[in-house]
Amino acid sequence: MTSVKGYVQLLERSIDKGDIPTVKKHLKKAQLQLDKLNELIADLLDISKIESGKLKFNKKYFNLNDLLDSIIEVMHQSSPDFKIIKNGHLDREIFADEMRIEQVIVNFLTNAIKYAPGTSEVHLNVEAQEDTLRIAVRDFGIGIDADQQRSVFEKFYRVEETAIHFQGLGIGLYISAEIIRRHGGQVGVVSELGQGSEFYFNIPFISPVEAD
Repeated sequence: MTSVKGYVQLLERSIDKGDIPTVKKHLKKAQLQLDKLNELIADLLDISKIESGKLKFNKKYFNLNDLLDSIIEVMHQSSPDFKIIKNGHLDREIFADEMRIEQVIVNFLTNAIKYAPGTSEVHLNVEAQEDTLRIAVRDFGIGIDADQQRSVFEKFYRVEETAIHFQGLGIGLYISAEIIRRHGGQVGVVSELGQGSEFYFNIPFISPVEAD
């Protein structure tokens, strides 16, 4: 909010000077900060719903491949310098909450891009294992120490080395873990310092229907 206020003040000065290129630049930066604020509010609302038992799901059959292609297209627009390589293809529909599964995958991809400075590609792997779907996002960034990996899905937890350099409250992975748990699945991470990380989740093709 402080950043948005600062850019608005700069906008006022630039408008008074008739400096249109600078106005456009400050508008773009203010929009980015508003987007971050909107994401933060949505995450905090999700946490409130989780803790009060009111996080609802709209589970239905949908085509996972179409969802992944759509996610990759949107992510490319926001991070054009990063290449997302999709490996694998699912030949059946799954029964789950499409919007929430998208939320988890976008969170994994966003983190992969954020915590892999100096790299240019991320792998999105899709695999069918008997009656279970496995989706993994592999980056080639800074990695996570083995002692810290068990805590990354806890609420408000942030890896110490990355907390200094990257913004965030450490709630996206907590929400993602809860979403996957409510689909009857599991989340996990495999990582090595300096070698990157792979965040993954497994869910059944037909997730359980929850009672109202």
